[in-house]
Amino acid sequence: MTTDLKQKWAEGKPTFGGWCTSGSAFTAEVMAAEGFDFVGLDVQHGLYGYESVLSAIRAVNTTSAASIVRVPSLDLAFAGKILDAGAHGIIFPVVETADDAAAAVKACRYYPQGARSFGPVRAGVLFGRDPEVLAGLAVCMVMIETARAVDNVEQIVSVEGVDAVFIGPADLAITYGMPVAPAPVPGVHADAIEAVRQAASKAGLAVGMSCPNAEAALKLTAAGYTFLPIGADTHWVTATARAQVAAVRDAGY
Repeated sequence: MTTDLKQKWAEGKPTFGGWCTSGSAFTAEVMAAEGFDFVGLDVQHGLYGYESVLSAIRAVNTTSAASIVRVPSLDLAFAGKILDAGAHGIIFPVVETADDAAAAVKACRYYPQGARSFGPVRAGVLFGRDPEVLAGLAVCMVMIETARAVDNVEQIVSVEGVDAVFIGPADLAITYGMPVAPAPVPGVHADAIEAVRQAASKAGLAVGMSCPNAEAALKLTAAGYTFLPIGADTHWVTATARAQVAAVRDAGY
């Protein structure tokens, strides 16, 4: 039984996940086995290609966690291939307009709601071959991460078929002429993020943002966020390795 993200969101419940950029299927499996609601597999910025993300999807699918893949672009064919491989959802980056959001929806749904080509080779084994079931299962998540997207947020969240909004604070800061910021910076940056959160929530969509740790995730939960990736595999390995190396070097070795 896989965590039903859409059902949890409909009930107003938050969902917490691990995030993987390493390209490792085993790391994704370890995270999923620990009990996260979902595991995010990053093809956009991470080291996954199609073959390695397929292996990671398969690994996550052995657990109760949902497999959510961030694709590199608004590529209908690649998104469909990822869903056919058995992923539970797609995150589309740099969605700036209602037309972009509509394209994301088309990639996840079959005719007449979308333009996804029917051929669920692996997904059909896992979930069956009913187009309505497959389309209903697929989470369509759009990233709002530019000033232009913030300006168009009301139109974006109004597009039928979008299930969730994922805020990218780092790129958003850059588009406001600021240094990279992984969390809200008081002023125009934080105000824009809050405007997106409010618009998504008002439209009945789940809204998410990455968190460095569980403490930060719980604070965002209290603020109304429901899709919360915590940390990332490469960040955790780096932080742990750095601390252990520092300990032995500080001891004089």
